[in-house]
Amino acid sequence: MKPPFKKTMIGAATELSEAGLPGPSKFSVVIPPFEQKINKRGPFKLSKVTDEYPYFSDLLNRIVQQSIRELPDFSDDSKIAVMSDFGGEHASARFYTYSFLFLAYNKVGPFEEKMRELRKKYGLLEHYSEFAYKKLASGAKARALPEYLQLIDSLIHGAIITIAIDKRIETVFGAQKKQAHPVMVKQLQEEGLGEWHGPGAEKVLRVANIIAAFAALLTHENQRLLWYSDKDLINEDGKKWDFTHTQQILVRALGMYLSHRLDVVGFAKSFDKKSHLDDLLSVPDLAAGVIQDLLLQNETREDIPGGDEKAMVMRWIATPAKYLSKLTVQITRTDDGGIGFGCVDMVVKP
Repeated sequence: MKPPFKKTMIGAATELSEAGLPGPSKFSVVIPPFEQKINKRGPFKLSKVTDEYPYFSDLLNRIVQQSIRELPDFSDDSKIAVMSDFGGEHASARFYTYSFLFLAYNKVGPFEEKMRELRKKYGLLEHYSEFAYKKLASGAKARALPEYLQLIDSLIHGAIITIAIDKRIETVFGAQKKQAHPVMVKQLQEEGLGEWHGPGAEKVLRVANIIAAFAALLTHENQRLLWYSDKDLINEDGKKWDFTHTQQILVRALGMYLSHRLDVVGFAKSFDKKSHLDDLLSVPDLAAGVIQDLLLQNETREDIPGGDEKAMVMRWIATPAKYLSKLTVQITRTDDGGIGFGCVDMVVKP
């Protein structure tokens, strides 16, 4: 089987006038209206992916080509951030959900300001915490939720991308887990990227490949990229692997997919002192949770437990926004034992 990494140089992804007018003169100019770049249309392609790449890279490339019709246009931006959160760890879940908010971070000022006003209005400023999907029923958060969702849609330029992978697919890096995982664990260890167990290696490589694939489509030459993640198995500091290893794995993955250089790649996980970064981090938390519930409902035909707050998040994820693309891709085990995928289209019923 192919290794989970195509061997590549880590450094491939990163590398850490005035004009005057001659004399006074009168003239007239016609200035065309400023065209704000919001979205770009497909088709898209991961141009660096070849037959030498692991299976998951090929799968992501086919998803991008066949299922992604529109992405945000960050070509005029300088700083891109990706916030991530993951779901599906509980036993009743049918899918693992990997949610990522890619946004133009240099435009985050108005969102930060309005969130501070919103938190002050509802008494949420002093005891700062995330809008967590599992804890939406709390009084002040529940009252603030409609306005919070409105601020997300109106003041964030980016995309919330969720990849839901059927739990029956034990690995996306080979035909079977028992063959793929030992190879993955061995390669990570040999390349100084930590001593992982099989499930940890599977998760960190899934996350790194997804981030890198969409970074290849969304970022541009000399931009800065920040990955901010909730605390999780893949970024904890353990005895045999730590967050530094995860950072190195992502940088390696970026080198596999990007054909341009980034000025800086930065990393952080949720700080003890909360801020607007955690308001942004709440977006993929909500997406991962609600997509998990919606897919489970679709499979079991059972109602989702929860109150009006969950219903509100469901309407939000299914409602298009001008500045924020909302993309959900489902990867499933087919009846013949293969792997299929498709874009999940959601419609709000009146």
